[in-house]
Amino acid sequence: MRTLFLAILLLLPQPRDFYAEAERQYYDSQYAEAIKIALEGTSQPNLADSTAVELWSILGASYSRLGAFDKAAEYMILCYEYDKKAGDEAGLTSSLINLASMYVYAGKGDLAEDYSLEAIANEERIGRPAKLAMACGKACDVYHAIGRDSVALRYADRAVAIADKDLDAVAQAIRRSQRAYPLEALGRHDEAMRDLLFAEKVLRQADIPQSLTIVCFQLGQEYGRQGKRAQEQKYLKEAADIARKLEDLPLLEKICTRLAESLRTSDPAQALLYLEEARSMQERINKSKSDNALELFNIEYETARREKTIAEQSLQLMQQRRTQGILAAVLLFLVIAAVVTAVAAVRTRRSRRILRQSNEQKDFLFKVISHDIQSPAVAQLRGLQMLRGKAGKMSADELSRVFLQLEQQASSEVELIDNVLRWARAQSGEQSGEGVPFVLKDLVKEGMAQYEGGARIKDISLVLEAPEQPVVVCSNRSNLMLALRNLLSNAIKFSPRGETVRIVIAPAVDGASLSVIDNGIGIPADKLEGIFLSETAFRRSGTDGEPSNGLGLAVSRKLLEEAGCSITVKSAEGKGSAFTIGIHNLKENA
Repeated sequence: MRTLFLAILLLLPQPRDFYAEAERQYYDSQYAEAIKIALEGTSQPNLADSTAVELWSILGASYSRLGAFDKAAEYMILCYEYDKKAGDEAGLTSSLINLASMYVYAGKGDLAEDYSLEAIANEERIGRPAKLAMACGKACDVYHAIGRDSVALRYADRAVAIADKDLDAVAQAIRRSQRAYPLEALGRHDEAMRDLLFAEKVLRQADIPQSLTIVCFQLGQEYGRQGKRAQEQKYLKEAADIARKLEDLPLLEKICTRLAESLRTSDPAQALLYLEEARSMQERINKSKSDNALELFNIEYETARREKTIAEQSLQLMQQRRTQGILAAVLLFLVIAAVVTAVAAVRTRRSRRILRQSNEQKDFLFKVISHDIQSPAVAQLRGLQMLRGKAGKMSADELSRVFLQLEQQASSEVELIDNVLRWARAQSGEQSGEGVPFVLKDLVKEGMAQYEGGARIKDISLVLEAPEQPVVVCSNRSNLMLALRNLLSNAIKFSPRGETVRIVIAPAVDGASLSVIDNGIGIPADKLEGIFLSETAFRRSGTDGEPSNGLGLAVSRKLLEEAGCSITVKSAEGKGSAFTIGIHNLKENA
């Protein structure tokens, strides 16, 4: 009896596993078939959410393989929303990283940036080093793709630090090879070379050909920049051999093109062979793109044809079945509309945020112009009016004090105007150029000379501490000078009479550090986080009632970041402040 029951079960039609079928087609590189099966699966009635998200993941991956990145992103957004709704933080990071990748490929860097940063924030809550390193690496890729290599390098450094601390050598190699891209873009070729040589050694030992071929290609390019043709050609040829075995046509086309350029003068015949191979690869790539486009067209056609067949069959059913079909179609339309609306809402929120920030910055600038620039000018006018009426009756000491006050007001006004102008230029995106080499001590002495008079009035000593050997840096001198002037002005302004302000120069591996240290009134702990932002700047008067608009530090940070530098602060209320500028050497002007 039991045997008969099992036999009957085997004869009954088994439910179709759309996901297993689509997955099998995907891993066989039959992406169009995988899409057709997955689309058919998603159209089934009473589809469980867990099954739907599996089919969406196959659709996103398959569309991306065919180069339809916007379409792939639509399905990855569904996976992302499912993970978020279900509270699946572990799966959410993968969805976010996939979304960031798709938007990079689709040329939508703003959306890619948002999702990569959300992936990092999610992993910081979970605490998985491998995934956090991967998310930081993806942020590096995103910022490198949109040309913000200084930011890309910060995330690459973080990914490398995590890998060095918690992950194996292969992960360390991958993160270092990733970091080489922003290092190369920023002209830091020696550091990029160290990372690539480390990655090559590890990946070669671990026998990971896909990553090794990319690293060999990068090494070939680096040696080419140095003019070392033999090493350039050695690595490029090895990269080409591996790419052929892997059938990585786009990468092989780039390698062959580079090899042809390298061999053009030394071996024209071989250069021509590589150039012909590159052309052949380009033709195959173009054919593949055409085939993919045809596959996508066929998918759309088959989908439309299937829908038409379903519609014709539904006409033959009872009224109740027709009504159910209409309701299903409406539901499908609402789901698609919800996805489109969600994407539009993300873009709208971003646009509104950017507009709001822009308006807040303009309001802040007008407030400074209308109030803070007016105040010292009014003080000067009143002082001059007093001088006109009482000059003949005032003693030499009284006249000297009045002139000192006028000088302080004029100096404050000039400093404020300079900051406002530089702030406005920075907000408009105006760049200040690349770096020039100079002796850091000379710049500091020049800045100190401008503030010796103001310091003398308050009986404040300016002390320079620098090594005997000159420290030479290559950076944007004007940006550094303005930042130093702002720090010196603040140190004098917020220090009591009779105190000392120290300026300390210290050499570093790739640049130097410059610190301005005072024993003044310090900054409250709850204000530290916002002192470098114009919209949350901390404003208060100096120890002798000097005016302060809070704009100087915001301007300084903006200009220092533009010059590839950083600024940090340590401060305690009532105990003074120490501001440190990290100066990183830039590419010298040609």
